[in-house]
Amino acid sequence: MAEPMNAGPLSTDDTVAALPTWLDDAGLSARWMTLDGSDMATLGISLPPVLGRAVAKRQGEYRAGRTCARYAIRQLRPTPPVFDSSTVDWPLLGPDRAPIWPSGVIGSLTHNSGFVICVVGASQQFSGLGIDVEAPVAPDDSLGLGPRIVHPDELALLVNTPWSEAGFTLLFSAKEALFKAVYPTVRRFVDFHEARLTALTDDILHFELMPDLASQLGHQRTLYVRAAWWRGQVLTFCARSAQIVPNDFRPR
Repeated sequence: MAEPMNAGPLSTDDTVAALPTWLDDAGLSARWMTLDGSDMATLGISLPPVLGRAVAKRQGEYRAGRTCARYAIRQLRPTPPVFDSSTVDWPLLGPDRAPIWPSGVIGSLTHNSGFVICVVGASQQFSGLGIDVEAPVAPDDSLGLGPRIVHPDELALLVNTPWSEAGFTLLFSAKEALFKAVYPTVRRFVDFHEARLTALTDDILHFELMPDLASQLGHQRTLYVRAAWWRGQVLTFCARSAQIVPNDFRPR
């Protein structure tokens, strides 16, 4: 099996953009690989029964994600957790379709049509991680979706910033990453308006959590999401500390 690296195991082009360095910092480990639209059966990853009749592309996404997870977990530092990768392809697919990680590990997966990304950390350090990648949505195409996802005040905060043209995509992706990070705790659907952007510092978005969500998270009021352009896509990441504090983990 080819090991996925920051240039992707299916690509040998050294000019391909690496993942942001902050995804391999502060107790994190990340890997990505390219997708070719096939079932990627050569990766040797077993499919769960629910995906046995899925289209080849979906099977390939699953296998690539588990391949990235395997190597990301192995690269965790300072001490990689002990886990069995010989008979189990982590993470498992839970009954709610959420990933089930091995003991001692917490992680997140995301994919689009061209690649898949996995980031993991130690569950002693993080209670939840969330990563998301989105192709930019044209402003005209976001008009119908906008009110369900963003508040006008949030978009106003992005005017005259480097993110102004991709404001809708940035907010959509950042909230998706945030929701993935809180899901292991709340175990429910979180509405897009339960997190409100209050500030943007460099490429770090500050979100205020609405009362019900904050209460479920131990009265945590704020979460931070880091953002970057990566291979022409909007990439966002959120991490929740395993220790409940009012303003939680802020990416460096």
